[in-house]
Amino acid sequence: MAFCRHCGTQLEDGTSFCPNCGKPTAEVPAVETTKQVKEPSGPLFWRIYMKAFGALMEKPFRLWGISLLGSLLTGIFVSLAGIAVPAFAIAIPWLFTVALAAIFLKGYHREQVYCYELFSTMKDWATIKRVLAGMGWSFLWIFLWSLIPIVGPIFAIIKGYEYALVPYILVKKPELNAVKARELSIEKTKGFKGQMFLADLVVYAMIFVAIAILFGLGMIKYVGVLFLIIMVLLMICVGVLLPLFMGIVHAAFYEELIGEEKEEEKEETTEA
Repeated sequence: MAFCRHCGTQLEDGTSFCPNCGKPTAEVPAVETTKQVKEPSGPLFWRIYMKAFGALMEKPFRLWGISLLGSLLTGIFVSLAGIAVPAFAIAIPWLFTVALAAIFLKGYHREQVYCYELFSTMKDWATIKRVLAGMGWSFLWIFLWSLIPIVGPIFAIIKGYEYALVPYILVKKPELNAVKARELSIEKTKGFKGQMFLADLVVYAMIFVAIAILFGLGMIKYVGVLFLIIMVLLMICVGVLLPLFMGIVHAAFYEELIGEEKEEEKEETTEA
C-alpha cells in the first residue's frame, strides 16, 4: 500500500498523481536552475588572461574605442602641455591612467562605460590633487630605487609591480591617501609580483616572436614582401589593441588580489 509523500493520502496501485493534492507520486529529479560558470584552470596569470578575455568580449568595440581615445587624448594633451608647462607632461598621463583604470574595472565587470569618464579624474581640484599625489608618490619611489648602482633598474621593475595596483586603489578606495594606497598595493602584491610579471612577459614575448618570425620570412625572395606587410599590420593591431587588453588584465589582477568580493569572503571567514 502506497501513500502520497506530500500529503499522506492513501494511493491505489499505479496512481501517478495524488487525488488529494494533485502532486506526482514519483520523485522528480531536481533540475539545475542556475548555470554553473566553470572557473579557468592553470596558473594565476593564465586564469587572469581567460577572465580578461571573457570580459573584453562583452563590449569589445566600445572599450576599444574609449581606450584608443584615451591614448590619443593623452598624446595630444602631453604635446600641448609640454610646450607650455613641461611639468604637465608628467601630470596629465597620470590623470588619464587613473581614469582608464576606472574604465577598465567597469569593463571587467561588464558594466557600461562612456567616453566622458576619461575626464573623471579632472572633475574637481580635490580629485586632481589626490590622483597626482598617489601616482607621484609611487613614481618617486620607483625613481629612487632606480638610482641604486648596477641593480637599480631591476629594483625599479620590482617596485613597479609592487605599486601596480595604486591606480585601481585610487579609484576604488577614495578614503585612502597617497601613502596608504601605495602601502596597500605593496601588501596585496606580496607573493604575486612574479605572476604579474609573467602576465606581461608572456604577451610581449609572443608578440616579439611573431614579429621576429614574420621579419625573417620577409627576407625570403619574391614572397617576402607579403610577410613584411603582415608584420606591419600586426604591429598596428598590437599598438591599437594591446593597451586595452593589458588594461583589462591589470584590472583583473586588482579584483583577484583586492576586489570587494575577496574582502567580503575574508570578512565572512573571520566571522565564522
